[in-house]
Amino acid sequence: MKGSLRKSGIDIIGDVPWGTHFCQFYHTKEDLMDILVPYFKSGLDNNELCVWITSKPLEVEEAKAAMKRAVPDIDVYLEKGQIEIVPYTHGYLKEGISDPERVVNSWVEKTYQALARGYDGLRVVGDNRWLEKEGWSGFIDYENKVDAIIDKHQVIALCPYFLDMCSTAEVIDVVSNHQFALIKREGKWKRTENSERKRAEKESIQAAKNWKHTFDAVPDLIAIIDDKHRVVRANRSMAERLGMTPEECAGLTCYRVIHRTNSPPSFCPHQQLLKDGTEHTAEVCEDCLGGYFAVITSPLHDSEGRFAGRVCVVHDINERKQEEHRIRRYNRILEGINRIFSNVVQAKTEEEVGNVCLSVALEVTGSEFGFINEMGSDGLLYDVAKSELGLERCSMYDKTGHRHPPSDFAVHGLYGSVINNEKGFFTNDPPSHPDSIGIPDGHPPITSFLGVPLVQEGITIGLIAVANRENGYNCEQQEDLEAIAPAVVQALQRKKAEQKRKQAEEALQISEERYRSLYENSLDGILLTKPDGTILCANPQACQMFGMTEDEIIRAGREGLVVNDEKLAAALKERKMTGRARAELTYRRKDGSTLVCDATSKLFVGADGNINTSQIIRDISERKKAEEALRLSNLYNRSLIEASLDPLVTIGRDGKIMDVNVATEQVTGYSRNELIGTDFSEYFIDPEKARTGYRRVFTDGEVRDYPLEIQHKDGYITPVLYNSSVYRDEKGEVIGVFAAARDITERKKAEEALKEAHDNLEKLIEERTMQLEKAYNSLKESEEGLAEAQRMAHIGNWDWELINGGGYWSDELYRIFGGSPQKSAPSYDELLNYIHPDDRDYVDKSIRNGLKEEPKGGIDYRIILADGEERTVHSQAEVIFDEQKNPVRVKGIVQDITERKRIEAELELVARLSQENPDPVMRLSQGRIINYANPSAQVLLTDWGSAIGKEAPGEITELSVAALGDGIRRRLECTYANRIYMIDIAPFTSAGYVNLYAHDITESKKAKEALEKIDKIRIKEIHHRIKNNLQVISSLLDLQAEKFQNKDVMEAFRESQNRVTSMSLIHEELYKGGGNDTLNFSIYFKKLAESLFQTYSLKSKNLFLCMDLEDNTFFDMDIAVPLGIIVNELISNSLKHAFTEEEEGKIQIKLCREEKGNEMHKSLFSLIIADNGSGIPENLELENIESLGLQLVNILVDQLDGKIELKRAHGTEFRITFSVTERS
Repeated sequence: MKGSLRKSGIDIIGDVPWGTHFCQFYHTKEDLMDILVPYFKSGLDNNELCVWITSKPLEVEEAKAAMKRAVPDIDVYLEKGQIEIVPYTHGYLKEGISDPERVVNSWVEKTYQALARGYDGLRVVGDNRWLEKEGWSGFIDYENKVDAIIDKHQVIALCPYFLDMCSTAEVIDVVSNHQFALIKREGKWKRTENSERKRAEKESIQAAKNWKHTFDAVPDLIAIIDDKHRVVRANRSMAERLGMTPEECAGLTCYRVIHRTNSPPSFCPHQQLLKDGTEHTAEVCEDCLGGYFAVITSPLHDSEGRFAGRVCVVHDINERKQEEHRIRRYNRILEGINRIFSNVVQAKTEEEVGNVCLSVALEVTGSEFGFINEMGSDGLLYDVAKSELGLERCSMYDKTGHRHPPSDFAVHGLYGSVINNEKGFFTNDPPSHPDSIGIPDGHPPITSFLGVPLVQEGITIGLIAVANRENGYNCEQQEDLEAIAPAVVQALQRKKAEQKRKQAEEALQISEERYRSLYENSLDGILLTKPDGTILCANPQACQMFGMTEDEIIRAGREGLVVNDEKLAAALKERKMTGRARAELTYRRKDGSTLVCDATSKLFVGADGNINTSQIIRDISERKKAEEALRLSNLYNRSLIEASLDPLVTIGRDGKIMDVNVATEQVTGYSRNELIGTDFSEYFIDPEKARTGYRRVFTDGEVRDYPLEIQHKDGYITPVLYNSSVYRDEKGEVIGVFAAARDITERKKAEEALKEAHDNLEKLIEERTMQLEKAYNSLKESEEGLAEAQRMAHIGNWDWELINGGGYWSDELYRIFGGSPQKSAPSYDELLNYIHPDDRDYVDKSIRNGLKEEPKGGIDYRIILADGEERTVHSQAEVIFDEQKNPVRVKGIVQDITERKRIEAELELVARLSQENPDPVMRLSQGRIINYANPSAQVLLTDWGSAIGKEAPGEITELSVAALGDGIRRRLECTYANRIYMIDIAPFTSAGYVNLYAHDITESKKAKEALEKIDKIRIKEIHHRIKNNLQVISSLLDLQAEKFQNKDVMEAFRESQNRVTSMSLIHEELYKGGGNDTLNFSIYFKKLAESLFQTYSLKSKNLFLCMDLEDNTFFDMDIAVPLGIIVNELISNSLKHAFTEEEEGKIQIKLCREEKGNEMHKSLFSLIIADNGSGIPENLELENIESLGLQLVNILVDQLDGKIELKRAHGTEFRITFSVTERS
């Protein structure tokens, strides 16, 4: 940092500027003093802060003495801190380690401090004689950094080097990093310049000559301007641009000549340079110079570093500006097109693409709003994208497009001109344009308009229109918009095509998934074949239907699958003629049985162009049986109706009779034909009562024992009980009423007789009822017991009626299969769906084989529950045959053996691993009986006197039975066969046994005990040695104190001695405690207090010590040491300051546990030390007390993460709270 010259104090050097960095090579202390003493004397005289870092053999005191000889009042300078003389251990090293970065930063900080304290700058010396060889390279790097830093600050630095320690290479290193060097030759100090710096100065002189020539030759406009904005010198280019000669320019004020102003403008870089002294660059547009120019202004300094003015370089950038403008336009268009095409993929709809296109158009043209329209096939313009600027209030906008009535619709106005003329245009005065038709109500005002057509393959398909560009539009904006229009067309058309393709793909995918789902999940068999009968594939239902795999069906072909009869021939002929056919054909199963199926076949052309056929096969065997059963059932039901002695009638919703039986004809006297179609109520004595009963059927669903009277056409009356219910069609709609009338003539006669008999039977019935209830309760208990037994054994039973398909599952069976007992038993096909796909064929085959012959034994297979869980079950069945040996019923049980299988696998693994295990492994059944032992366990069996099949020892069985009871592992350490074993007891509660894993820990146990013994002795010895060392320190402090008579000094020694004693007592207690790392603090408190009382010789005083200490309070070293020092300081403070010589007083110490936390054994303790003495003045704050002891207390309380409170009510009371993790 160059500036005013400073006196160096060294004759050979003279005055030097700030930033001077030089070195001195010396042989003796005298050489050092020759230079450094006058150097620092001059610094003190010049109001500079001086720092002298000494190194052996020159000590600090020697340096002070040398300075005192030259500056008699040096003590004054030292006292006020203008000169600091420190050893290298304080200046260069921190904790014995050299950190160059820290030292460099400290010099900068020291400079700021010097200026802040009112000094002109900093003058430093740092002797490097302490430096070792291995640290030389690092120190040279430090010198480089110092050289760079000093040059920028108000610092003068001198670096002395002991010449005898420097090699030739090292001397060169030193000189190259300093501006010059001082060395003594023949008894005289010589100044040696840095040759490189000298060469640089010569080169700078030549450069100045070259610069003068270049100054007038360069085409840039250059001027040198002083700090008053006056032109000192201008080159030819500048003068010619201003229409003057260089001589005429000199003396002119730059802002008047260039900017035509009376003061510098705000953007003037010269003005900015004057403020901060740094180089500035600005781009300006000045008409007097001819357009855009880049102005660079840099500061100029004289040889002494003083600010002398600035140089201004003005470079013509008009061509660059034009090119930049063209490139910006081009890049803006490319970026817009890239944005459009990148969003084609991301956008989901054409509208999203349109919005991106419109956004790009608005940005490229700088417009306020606009729209993109496409021409529809109906001749209307439809919005693709639009700006929402009040258009919802526009009367011509109706959310579907800009439209007029179809009879006279025409595209017109400004945007109509773009469509009709098929070319773009702009206007900056829309109202006066010949094509303008004004704007609709609510439309924002249009101040300027630009529109271009969207053209595809030579046809105009829409337009882009934008409006309201600030300062209007020109040809550039039209060219830019026309440049992006093709990209808009391509993007919109690509998105349309993409949407159509995507819709087609989605439709195709949905269709494929739908047909694949139908194919895979159809309840009908589906075959794809060739016309010649070759089978290409078969769906799962076809495989199940024929009992074959797909490959077996394909190999069988039509000949092996379909019975060749007239129906097959007719179907093939029909398909050949019409392309499709439907017939009832007979198919063969794998087991040789046949089934009748409704087969539909159709020809189609495949993707490969070949003709194939699809066949849908529905098993109608059951339907055929059902149809025959229905026919027989109808005949049977009609015969039952006709055979009924009770009148039976079906009545429509209108109350008309639809059908009757013979009994109805007999009771009414009318024929069936006469009755059908008439109102049913006409044949009752009370028609209204009959209709009321009829209506009740529709509201209640049925009517029971409704009394009516039927009148025969001959007049006699038959009393009946009317019973009826609704009946429904196949859709579940009610279509009529089915009614039956029971003739109760004889019943009425019998009622009297029955009443009499009822009285006699009532008692008998009551007795019988009680017997039945008892039997029922007994049966219910048996069923509940069976269900509970099944639940416990995980066994469910089932029953399957083969004739009617009915079935029964017990509750436990539902639970095994993950089903609900409220639902009916599943069908056979539903049962197969539960079975693991790999086991399904095996189970199906086993079941079918079992229906042919008595099942032999049970089978194991896997099932999959609805939630995906896999279980293993064991099933056994019994088939019941009729007289013809046909199976009519199957019953059986299913047991969940999942857990058993898992245990078997574990047992197999354990058995194999335990056999190879070098440690003893055993298993105890029910926690007592040994039923397994590996070879390694024989040593334990021998010691126990036991064997497999016998009971284990009591200490083992007691823990084993307990573990088996609660399922919790146990661990036992015991000695067998003169060895120590750690035995793990692992219960398997569901299996009813425990495993014992024994590990021989004899050697590790012995090693651990030996280590603990050694560790205990070592810790005890450490505490003993620390205690002895602290006592030695205390004795030394005592001896040292005897040499002084000053009370303050003696008091300081005594306080230090007390602190050492407090720590020594801790280690003494730890030593007596056997070397543990915890301390009973209550005992320690008592001894510490007694020691302090003895120290201050207060036995003659009327002082009393009251202690209330929590018993058995154990703290570790981290708590005990700071807490001991705190107690020492506070009690010492009371003993010294609280009481006068004859005054009575009391000192109280209280340590108590306030609360105990559950987590990590944390406890909150409070320590109170109080006295009733004179107290601490009210105006003194605890945090601001300058007493070393109380400052130490504050620091140690923070170290404990505690809090300290001071009370002054009755003397002085300190209350300290802290948390402790207690250890006993």
